[in-house]
Amino acid sequence: MDTTRIKAFLLAVKYGSFSKAAEELSYTPSALSHIADAIELEVGLKILKRTYSGISLTEDGKIIYEKLNNIVEAENNLFKAVETLKCDDNQLIIGAYSSISKYLLPDIIKKFKTAYPKTQVSIKVANDLRDMLSGGKADVVFADTKLEHASFVSIMTDPFVAIVPHDLFPHRKCVEREELYGLPYISHSESVLRKYFDENKFKEIIKFDSVDDESIISMVKEKIGIAVLPFLTVNNEKSVKILKLKPELSRNLGFIYKNDNYQKPTVIKFINFITKEYLSNSRR
Repeated sequence: MDTTRIKAFLLAVKYGSFSKAAEELSYTPSALSHIADAIELEVGLKILKRTYSGISLTEDGKIIYEKLNNIVEAENNLFKAVETLKCDDNQLIIGAYSSISKYLLPDIIKKFKTAYPKTQVSIKVANDLRDMLSGGKADVVFADTKLEHASFVSIMTDPFVAIVPHDLFPHRKCVEREELYGLPYISHSESVLRKYFDENKFKEIIKFDSVDDESIISMVKEKIGIAVLPFLTVNNEKSVKILKLKPELSRNLGFIYKNDNYQKPTVIKFINFITKEYLSNSRR
């Protein structure tokens, strides 16, 4: 069935008029009427009601109309996929938090580049990744939050830890949440921590509008306050003491990609690599 004729027919149904659709398409109303006749003949069903005031769908026609729409949409997706394949520049742009780019991505990128050496990988580091994917600034995003109209693939669990000056809680490897309340607390934008703590119980609150890891660690080192950060952020940090939290709190790290009907080949390669190779090998 010719999709050009289908599109003309769908437009006529949309307007409820052969004349209006014909004017937009530079057809004659008679030509559009013949197209509708041919489609009815081909499917073997009466799909249009024709009156002096215009056209409308029969009950059978409503079902056929939906199927014809699907044919046009499938053709559009095919052409989009072909164009994507033609213009793909073999680049993969990844958005990530600083802690993820330092401690999680190096191993992933090294193994991905071994499997796909010709793919060029770019990494954009930011504290706020919400608009990076939807705005087209990244092909995939590594984060700990799920986004609307996007898929999330979990890779690892990263626990939150308390960081304190070295002379606090001597000979301790963990600390109770209640023990932290009597101390000055460096608060930042991690929403999960706002639910974990009752900030009114702290001796003093020092607020950060964003997660500036190095500044927070420096302030703890100088005994300005204590803080709670993801373990990946402070892994191997020697200037402060790192303590496990009780009760435990963690974030689920993974990567996010848009739920498109088509994707860049490099994105498909990366999704398949993570889900079928990297994760299966790391969990053995």
